[in-house]
Amino acid sequence: MKKLLTSLCLFATFALAACGTSNTSSASSKEEGSSSVEGTSSVVENTSSTKAAKDTYQFEGKIEEEGSYASYINGAYLLTLDAEGKSTLDKYAFSSYDASPAATNTSYSAAFMVGTWKEVTKEGLDCLQIKLAFDNGSNAKTYYAYESEGEYSFDLTVPLSKGQSFTRTAEMTGKKGSLYANADAFIQAYKKEFVEPENVLKVESLENDGAAYFQKDGNVLIYVATSNIASGTYKKTATSLTLTIDDEEIPVTLSATKGSFEYEYSLAGYSTIELEFEFPIADFAKIPETEEGETLPEGVLVELEDGDNDATLTFNKDKTYTIKIAFAGHGTFTVQEGTWSFANYTVTLTPSSGNPYNSSVSEGQFIVATHITWGGGSVDKDLSFSASQNIIGTFMQA
Repeated sequence: MKKLLTSLCLFATFALAACGTSNTSSASSKEEGSSSVEGTSSVVENTSSTKAAKDTYQFEGKIEEEGSYASYINGAYLLTLDAEGKSTLDKYAFSSYDASPAATNTSYSAAFMVGTWKEVTKEGLDCLQIKLAFDNGSNAKTYYAYESEGEYSFDLTVPLSKGQSFTRTAEMTGKKGSLYANADAFIQAYKKEFVEPENVLKVESLENDGAAYFQKDGNVLIYVATSNIASGTYKKTATSLTLTIDDEEIPVTLSATKGSFEYEYSLAGYSTIELEFEFPIADFAKIPETEEGETLPEGVLVELEDGDNDATLTFNKDKTYTIKIAFAGHGTFTVQEGTWSFANYTVTLTPSSGNPYNSSVSEGQFIVATHITWGGGSVDKDLSFSASQNIIGTFMQA
């Protein structure tokens, strides 16, 4: 019996010793790191228990494009990896040209994407494993940032807005510690100042924050806020103006008081925005002519015809005018002359003898009507000269 008790005690001692050895070996393995498989790559977490806290890192990058929708695409990104293992990606839409403080800046999106991070060894190289997703967990992706000469880098796939599948790639670079003291400093580093395109005339839309810039080289640029949504050309004569955008002609309606035109565009297929533009008719003169009209004699501003009576009304640049009638077989004679003036979209003619009379506008036509008595009564008739009402712009330039 004594031998049996001694044997049992020895067995228990060996068993306890064996269990203690097994636990010690397992703990040692976890301290050295555990291995996980992602595809065919081996990723080993660095989990040294000697660290009181993780290091912190900060990355920056941006997307900047030219074109119609650049202001909706462009953005700067600030990625912060904190000591608690949390990753936070902030976005600043710098093409909005809003550089106000982050707390009130509607173009700054704090925590645009969030996730986690940790130090790992991937394929034998130490790196940072970064996971990012929207706050609802959608579009989650994992990235690996590798270090070279103190700088870390990786390519970040960025959805342009939450819930959309449209993405761009931003090259992110960073380092241990902080790049910026705070979000305001980050905004100041990427802010832009909007500079309007060179133009001879800027025409603003009645709503939707649109603007059309007419340039002296015959180009026209359409903007919404600070985004160039369309570009084209224009053709102008003394009495007409037409825009061509995306191979579509857009006529400009000119009246006695204003010019007007419309443009409609689709915002990435999600919505359609209509822009209505108006400008005072006086501004018509600011746009240079791109097409030559009829060549007039030097000193002549405008010539109007009355074809039924073979009559010509000539307005000279020196503010004089003449009315001539061609008589078959007898030649052309001046039947009236005097001076003219322009005010309130109306031309007033004052004959050298007789009473002044005014032009009129009717159904889109500029009309000058007068009664002529000449040659001792041999000529006694009504004359009517007309042209497009757009000719008013020519008088404004005089």
